[in-house]
Amino acid sequence: MNPWLTKNASGLFMSKTSNDLHEMPEEVLEGDRVVLAFLDDEDSEELLYLVDSSREELDVFLPWVESFLEMGDAYSSISAYKMQRDMANGGAFGIRRIEDGALLGEVILQWIDWKNRSVSFGYFLGSEFWGEGYATEAVKLALDYVRRLGMHRVEISAAVENKRSCDLAKRLGFEQEGVAKDAEFLHGKWHDIARFARIIPN
Repeated sequence: MNPWLTKNASGLFMSKTSNDLHEMPEEVLEGDRVVLAFLDDEDSEELLYLVDSSREELDVFLPWVESFLEMGDAYSSISAYKMQRDMANGGAFGIRRIEDGALLGEVILQWIDWKNRSVSFGYFLGSEFWGEGYATEAVKLALDYVRRLGMHRVEISAAVENKRSCDLAKRLGFEQEGVAKDAEFLHGKWHDIARFARIIPN
């Protein structure tokens, strides 16, 4: 547990340096075609299969893919995001198709800054599900979730060459605030990273 957080009697997290209480409800977020729910340990095998089935495509822009190779890696990833969720500062939603329950990808709440009411999103889909609008719907659901948490600012970062991710951010009303030059070293070369943000009226 984060040494700067403690639980009160209601199970909400409270910063030891403030009186602010924070809660991340473990609810299922349902859209027209997909549902989002926080991933748990039993999802590890399905998550590894999803990454394996799209490894070549995902590896182009996602640096974690090259070290995501075994069941233990999937389990560790889910466990790490569960720990973040327990500390009320992040978490990993699995994206599932309502029609058949298939795991399509993830939307990640990477870090929540409660003081400044901001959060960063990450996301990916298995390549066989690209181009169907699933990611757009999933990120919309996540935006509504963080709005209900009281977030004011949501950020997304993507490689400039990652046109799908950049287009998704723009499509959902994110504004590009700049480009971080040579911000990521992947596959032997430097990549520029586009920074997007959207303000949520509260």
